[in-house]
Amino acid sequence: MGIVRARRKAETRSLLLEAGLRVFAERGVEAGSLDEVAATAGFTKGAIYRQFRSKGAFVLALFEQFAAVARARSGARQAAWFVPLTLQFAAQAMRDPLLRRRFAVVLAEAPDGSTPEGQLLKGLSWVFRAPGSPG
Repeated sequence: MGIVRARRKAETRSLLLEAGLRVFAERGVEAGSLDEVAATAGFTKGAIYRQFRSKGAFVLALFEQFAAVARARSGARQAAWFVPLTLQFAAQAMRDPLLRRRFAVVLAEAPDGSTPEGQLLKGLSWVFRAPGSPG
């Protein structure tokens, strides 16, 4: 793959993930559609499937993006999508054992903070802590 093509693919992926963060924060993971995500990013749904093999793979990539922000300093958590998407992933994690484990790790690695976002993460880390762990 050429450099220009690789850069364009990375830019498309980034735009789709940004759009996904906004759409799923607003509509929810269950109700948000890939059509909406694609339209918000200015692409067709085919662009999503060229980047991700399924909605589940796309949601997992969104979770990884969310996790990076959750682990960052509090300033990174000021995005409008952060709190709604945190709650969406918490709700999903209650029903999905794999996501629950991943979410618990992200919460445990999130720095403490005095911001409302940091307090939300701290509270959720208590809810999602591993059985038998202190807390």
